[in-house]
Amino acid sequence: MTKSARRSKDKTISSSGTSTPSSTSGPIPPFTKVPAALKSFVEPLSSEEVYLVHIDTTVTDQKWQAFLVPSVVNAVVAVVIVLRVYMGFSVYPALVATLLGLQSSMSVAPTLSWTEKAQITLRRTGTLCIDYFLVTLFLSWPIHFVLGPVRWRRAIGFREREIIVRRSHRSWSQKLKRNTWIRDDEAMRDKIVAAVTPERIAKTGYLLVDADWNLDYAAMIRAHALVDRTRKGDGVQLDEFRTAVLVHTDADGWLIWRVGDENTPAARQRSAQRDQILTFKERLTAMGKEDLFFRWVELIQWESSQPGGFTAERQRSAMVQVQQMFEQENVDFSSFWDDVGGLEGMDDFKTQ
Repeated sequence: MTKSARRSKDKTISSSGTSTPSSTSGPIPPFTKVPAALKSFVEPLSSEEVYLVHIDTTVTDQKWQAFLVPSVVNAVVAVVIVLRVYMGFSVYPALVATLLGLQSSMSVAPTLSWTEKAQITLRRTGTLCIDYFLVTLFLSWPIHFVLGPVRWRRAIGFREREIIVRRSHRSWSQKLKRNTWIRDDEAMRDKIVAAVTPERIAKTGYLLVDADWNLDYAAMIRAHALVDRTRKGDGVQLDEFRTAVLVHTDADGWLIWRVGDENTPAARQRSAQRDQILTFKERLTAMGKEDLFFRWVELIQWESSQPGGFTAERQRSAMVQVQQMFEQENVDFSSFWDDVGGLEGMDDFKTQ
């Protein structure tokens, strides 16, 4: 994640006493509000989870191979389970009858020795254990495979460009403080960033399932359905699903971080400007003048919201007003401004 996102620590306190992003300050950089085009896609998603999206451009042969191996494994598991069920029809009814005291093919002659009875008991216990583990551990494999990957492939086939949607595992995401982790939990941000690096997503989507992330097959099918509707003129462009992180907050709703866009010159410039602004705030906070920073924010937001935008004339006017505010707080504005390297391009701050 960008340096500005790691260093951002601003909080407001809700009426319940928990920290939440300020509804007036807007989304936390580098996150922005989800564009209108993706609203229909994100609405069914769980607000408690973190989602990663990207476009899988690996060759079709790799996608087919990645699907073929688990298909074979699950087919073998399904066949074994079916065979055990078939064999069980001749074993378990007779075994149950024996337990009820009825005569059946599984009944044990009383004349058998204790050693023979023990062997029969161990053999039947072993059969029960094997069948129990087959059902409890492996039966879900082919079921989930059919409801997930098979359903996904039946819906979209194998395409040169496929939308991949990953959902966080609840084992860790349910522990997130949903409205504050973006600001405060650097370790969690690093975990998420590691999952969307170019090296990581160079693999085909099916190989990205791990201890932290699983594929959301329903979301991927829905995403492709939206893209396919572009042929009718009312769908979503494929590029809207380029590499991004999706999270939900109470203050701002669904937010998106376009990870792939961070490598453009314009994005690097915006990131540098955000870092300057954070330095600005940290210096004032260290001086016990944090309120001065927020007054400056309000001034810039007010000036930039006027008709015509944050023109050069308004920037000069804002600088004069800022200097007056600093002097009223007994802060040497010129010296302070030089220390932080200025804040060139203040118009970008209106989006923060």
